[in-house]
Amino acid sequence: MKMKFLLILLLSFCFESVSSHFDPYGTLGVKRGATLQEIRKAYKLLAKEWHPDKSNNPSAQEEFVEINRAYELLRDPERRKLYDNRGISEDTPNFRPPRPEAYAYSTFDPFDDLSSVFGKGFRFQFHMPDSGLFHEQTITLKGYEKNVLPASARTPQLILTYSDWCMGCVRAAPMWKRLGEEMNPVGISMSTVHAGREPKLARNFGARTDSLPHLVLLMDGRIYQYRDETLSVINIIRFIREKFGTQLIPRVDDSNYEDFLNGWRDNRVRVLITGKAEVLRLRYLALAYQYRRFAAFGYARLIEGETTQIQDRYNIPSTMDSMFVFREEVDTPAAKLSMPDLPFSVMTDVLEANKYLLLPRISSQKILDELCPLDSSRVRRRLCVMLVAEEEDEDAQESLRKYAKVYRGPGKDRVGFVYVSKKGQQAFVQALIEADESMVKNPDRRLVIIWRRNLSSVSFLWIPGTWKRDEESENDGFAEDILPPWNSSQYELTAALKRLFSDDGNLPNETTMKELVDENAAGLLQRIYNRILILLESIKDRIRKEDLLAAVSVIATIVFIMAVAYVMAYLVSLEEETIQAKRSKATSPSSNSCASTASTATLQLKMHELRGETYNGMVRLLKPGCRTIVLLLDKETKAKILPVFHRIVWPYRKNKTLMFGWMYVERGLDWYKQLLSLALPLWEGNPDPQQLESINPMQFLGLMDSSCCGSGFPSQRGRARERSCLYQSRPLSTYIHPNIKVLFFLYGQTIR
Repeated sequence: MKMKFLLILLLSFCFESVSSHFDPYGTLGVKRGATLQEIRKAYKLLAKEWHPDKSNNPSAQEEFVEINRAYELLRDPERRKLYDNRGISEDTPNFRPPRPEAYAYSTFDPFDDLSSVFGKGFRFQFHMPDSGLFHEQTITLKGYEKNVLPASARTPQLILTYSDWCMGCVRAAPMWKRLGEEMNPVGISMSTVHAGREPKLARNFGARTDSLPHLVLLMDGRIYQYRDETLSVINIIRFIREKFGTQLIPRVDDSNYEDFLNGWRDNRVRVLITGKAEVLRLRYLALAYQYRRFAAFGYARLIEGETTQIQDRYNIPSTMDSMFVFREEVDTPAAKLSMPDLPFSVMTDVLEANKYLLLPRISSQKILDELCPLDSSRVRRRLCVMLVAEEEDEDAQESLRKYAKVYRGPGKDRVGFVYVSKKGQQAFVQALIEADESMVKNPDRRLVIIWRRNLSSVSFLWIPGTWKRDEESENDGFAEDILPPWNSSQYELTAALKRLFSDDGNLPNETTMKELVDENAAGLLQRIYNRILILLESIKDRIRKEDLLAAVSVIATIVFIMAVAYVMAYLVSLEEETIQAKRSKATSPSSNSCASTASTATLQLKMHELRGETYNGMVRLLKPGCRTIVLLLDKETKAKILPVFHRIVWPYRKNKTLMFGWMYVERGLDWYKQLLSLALPLWEGNPDPQQLESINPMQFLGLMDSSCCGSGFPSQRGRARERSCLYQSRPLSTYIHPNIKVLFFLYGQTIR
């Protein structure tokens, strides 16, 4: 009775645990083999039904949470596979994600004995000090691909791979916390990856279970491996400085500062940083990396005699760090900032407000999107005044630059001034010309006002006439008080902007715009070269010292195999050339040597001489069903007969039941005479014994092509033919050997 009670109690406990188990398929109402599209469709229907804002059911909140929980599990292939195979999820008690090596072999759990003593639910919980920081910064593969990887184009990313059972990670936790206090104020992000939960991402970083913790630096999508044996704040900062390089912020002094400031024609502003420190601060390097597309940075160390002219010209304080932002004007900086300790956030705010020139060049689609953004609202629309000119036409650019600097007319905050190269963006300019029938074919030094309503549609208006330089000013007396006396083209521009920003102003023309060409993009050869450099650096970073010997061994093996293959191919080609030369020499009309022809035929098909040494192999030891065809000749007829015989039997060279040979009658005369004496009775019935004794075998070689297949043997008086007879082999096997069937060709001395 007691046993029955315990059994019923155990069954009820199991039933309760099974019934309370989370079932994502049942929650969404889909089958276990449902596709991702079916799961997404079911989720959308249930989410609309059980959304707390749309449903009055008291349990709507709980149902909505369960629906989202089921959808998040089934949409992830790895989590879904884990649930399908093992029936567990992250919410399962005592959940431990499988390690990669668990699929290859069974792992050892040191606490199995304790589990047997204290029960299956016992687990030794190991907590690292400061491990909460690791878990707070943990990223997944999706988060890495969606957020971290794109952000690395502007912000360097430090990523540490760790695991729970890692004593090195325990020792690195306090250091990682101090490093975060140093990196966060200077614009360098930090994150962590759990090697057990994200094995694919950990392998992508080159992390191994025996080398944790593993640190990498992610910059512009490229992964740099930290190879120092010691993880310390100083070593990591030195590692980051090395990856930034020395070209990011070059040194500037009195001898080269004017060339540096006048280099704005590369379409970037100039940022000059000054200070007393010999080593650049990490925040300056991070700032230069973030704004490298918009600004060129330079550092001037304030030393008497080297930067005296810079200090006097721009009134730089020697006791503080300073940052100057220059546009096209070298004499006057567009922004100035001087503080004992320049905060990173303040420097980014200053650069965000001054990261473009007064008249920037539209050199790519990204710059167009930033300077002429999309705005579908007609009331708040943003306009761009675009000058179509060549890069060498600096006069027209300077004239429009001065106009943009002093413009105070309507919509000042909603109009931008840019210029575009006629050759660099030929397709874009041509589309604007073709959409306006009144426009002349040559748009050089013409102004166009554009409004980007969406990604593909552009409304625009061409300003009449060409844009005139300042020396062409006419001072016609029609300029307004808001502007100095401009020439006629500048007046037309001012009037057009005033009309467009009024209520009834519109842009009459519209066209479809294609994506602009990136003028600064590298060429094909340069991209290939850069890819090769990236690949070599990646290989260098990923190969450790202990792997170097194995890598060298593999490379040496591949090189050796290729070298042997090359030598073998060369030898084969050399042999083929030799054989081909011999063939061409043998078949050439000028070569009438029968000996050379015979040797060539011998090379093409193996034919052995029948004699005492080869008799067993060619006659006695033949397998059932096999035949040996022997050509009988003498030394005088060999050179003529053997090539003809070779040509006749050449089509049968692949037949495995046939063997071809030849025999000198002089050497096997007795044996040949015995064969004839055995064969003649079969041909002529019962010949006279005296006739058999009077047989001269050499006389048979004089016969030419006597056909004797099944007929009587030819007489010596009679019929001289060109070729020998073909003799049946079946009767001869009766007299010679039961396993031997020999077929003879008897050739004469001459061949017509």
